[in-house]
Amino acid sequence: MNNSPDGPSLSEAQSERRDFDDGANALWSLYGKEAQTHDEALFQGMLADMNGIPTFAGLFAAVLTSFLIDSLRNLKPDPAQQSVYYHNQSVAILAQISQQIASIPQVSVPYTPPTPYPDFYPSRSDVLVNSLWLGGLICSLSAALFATLVQQWVRSYMRVFQRYDHPLKRARFRQFFFDGIRTVQALASSATWMIRISLLLFLLGLTSSIPRLNTTVGIVTSAFIVPSLSIFCQISYAPLINLQTPVKSSWQPILFLVEKFGLAAYFGFSERLVSMDVEARQEWIVMEETDRRKDRDVRATRWLINRTAAGANVEPLMLAIPGSFNTEWGREVWRTVSSQVHDTEPPTCPLPAGCQVSLIAPSNDGDLCYSPHPPEAAADDTISQCVRYSFETCNNHSHFESEKARHRRMRTCVEAAASLVCRIDHRLDWFGEIGKLVSEIGRIDKINSPTTTSDLSFIVRWTCLSLVVIQRKLGSNRLKVLAGDAANGLARFRTEHGQPDETGREGAQRIDECLKTGWERVEDLRRAFEPWAQKRTKEQVEQILLTQGKHISDLERIKPEADGMAIVDRQISLYQDAMDDATYRLTRQLPGVSFDEPHRSESFLIGDIFNSPATGSSAPVTPQLIFPGQQLQALAGLGLQLREVLDGRVVEGYEEVLESLESVIKVPISLRRPNGLMRRQLWRLQDVRDGGGFGYTVELFFLSLRRLLSISPLHESDSAFYVGTFKIIASHWMEGRKSPGTHCILLNIICDLIIPGRGILSDFSCPESITAVLIDVAGKMLQGYTDPDDDIYDAVREIEDGDPIQMDRRELQCRALAAFSTFRAGGLTPP
Repeated sequence: MNNSPDGPSLSEAQSERRDFDDGANALWSLYGKEAQTHDEALFQGMLADMNGIPTFAGLFAAVLTSFLIDSLRNLKPDPAQQSVYYHNQSVAILAQISQQIASIPQVSVPYTPPTPYPDFYPSRSDVLVNSLWLGGLICSLSAALFATLVQQWVRSYMRVFQRYDHPLKRARFRQFFFDGIRTVQALASSATWMIRISLLLFLLGLTSSIPRLNTTVGIVTSAFIVPSLSIFCQISYAPLINLQTPVKSSWQPILFLVEKFGLAAYFGFSERLVSMDVEARQEWIVMEETDRRKDRDVRATRWLINRTAAGANVEPLMLAIPGSFNTEWGREVWRTVSSQVHDTEPPTCPLPAGCQVSLIAPSNDGDLCYSPHPPEAAADDTISQCVRYSFETCNNHSHFESEKARHRRMRTCVEAAASLVCRIDHRLDWFGEIGKLVSEIGRIDKINSPTTTSDLSFIVRWTCLSLVVIQRKLGSNRLKVLAGDAANGLARFRTEHGQPDETGREGAQRIDECLKTGWERVEDLRRAFEPWAQKRTKEQVEQILLTQGKHISDLERIKPEADGMAIVDRQISLYQDAMDDATYRLTRQLPGVSFDEPHRSESFLIGDIFNSPATGSSAPVTPQLIFPGQQLQALAGLGLQLREVLDGRVVEGYEEVLESLESVIKVPISLRRPNGLMRRQLWRLQDVRDGGGFGYTVELFFLSLRRLLSISPLHESDSAFYVGTFKIIASHWMEGRKSPGTHCILLNIICDLIIPGRGILSDFSCPESITAVLIDVAGKMLQGYTDPDDDIYDAVREIEDGDPIQMDRRELQCRALAAFSTFRAGGLTPP
């Protein structure tokens, strides 16, 4: 395509504008395929009608002309009648002359001149009939011309699918021309009606005859010629005024004159576009970043959704959806598609069972072709039903020829649903109950142990969708009750009476002290036997243990505490089982998240008892839930075993005891050096009990984000997923506004992000777009909070006293202190 030197370069113009990237090519290729199929079907009947019109019009014109040849004679005097009249006049004159000659010289005979031939006046019937027949002939010939034009325009329209190779450009040209196709339809309709009118006029004209051609006939005939000629001229001129007319124009010389004499503004043309040919102007307008282009993209997407849904083959559409979200332009288009009740063409056939969409009637406002009235079910309902139907088919193994095909469909559903939910806040419940299938695909793909060779793009989408699913499930009454029971179990662990939360905090603190003491003694004992490569006799082992008698005694004293926590472990186990059931074990599959397990194996090694499932990270993660009684029993049991060796009650098996002590090195540092482990667990239980699991979900999000960012750097497409997901999670902050456990979880995360080396979240740089939302939510939750506990005071004070090294963390600290200013002024001394 050749543009004028003064015209814009399309590639340069596009590089400076927002648009879809190549990731959306699958979506627009599918659009082009569906659009071509639709348009071929749409125009097939129209072309069939037009093919018969020229033939019929030619035959009808020939018949009508034969009638007109005779009828037109009635509009002028009949020469035969004139000849008879004048012949009679000649006879009369000759008779009079003979009479005069005979009377000579008698009486003279007076001369009487002959009367002239009377004036000719055609009858009104002749005038009307000839006028109608001539009008019918003009209509017939015009119909043949219009039918030819329609055939030419349709061929030009369908050239769009072969003219452009780029899927997005082809799709936009098709939508651009499709919006202007009403002109072609109007012309085709005119051709049909003109044939009918010409036939009607012919029948009316059979009632009379025509005497002579006169002015009245010319006027009546012109009444048909002028409109037909006017319509023809207007349609021929249409490509210059309405660039949505898909036809080449031969008016380029006129455009040259318009530009030369500076008449562009007078004719409504852009000075910049006048110098281009019609196709160049069309391309510029089609691809220019405007609201109209966005509206066309929206309507094209809506059309594709309904078209694909009607064809009962939604998998290609869902495969194409994720790539179209890679840019902000694509996300804006999808937001509009999802949020507005707008116009789409109605589906031509019903959706498959379980995926129904209401038919949409076209409007008669004449604005754009196929512009229907606002439907009851918009395109977002249609795409929701399509995704839901696809998820439901995955439950039917017999629906697929192989498990590989089913696995592919499940991944497709997850990616499509994640794109819609996490990027444009599409309602998750519109897809039905999808948690079980999301969990199944996560288990198959081993999402909880991602590596650099994994499909990280899919893992990000799966993780974000799972977090939204988990948050929706945490509000169940059963989970709230069991979380409350587990929290009360910590309270009952203490013998003192008081408020449950207060005594629960004391119980958690007591457990933390026991765990800290136990691990300190175990670490001292392990270091006493270094280096472990050295072989020692039984006597040497006993000699070393004699020097560690106090440490062994301290471990033995833990046993009564551990025995008293069996009920705590049981309640935590019941809560964890309920959590697994409610979330389909999604929480256990999230990357970067770890959970303690009830120890049921016969392993003697303490490292096997404490070694929680690996998260794949270089910095092990503290389990979200631990069984404190089990852990204390293991530490106390090691002390008892060492006491038996020291007292000589173990003769042959002391090597196994030492092996168990050596295996301590396999236990994650976060467990060997617990810092408020049970206290944080109490926060999580309180958060689920009182805050609907808001803080718990936020913590899961940051742990997963930390793990994924440790594998792959942050990409723009992934960033949009993370930010969108966190905004969805944060939108539920009101649920945890009155929960101190929720507040403590959020403040603990903020402290980790600000203070180096403080916690598990201190070793990665969180995107500012996410931390800004976190600070804002935490500030709004603390604003006006009238009953903060000591943990909240301690966290705010820790943020205030922290000394971050990196500049971005200093800025985060300033934003946090500004957000908590009201709370600080009420309870702390400002700096």
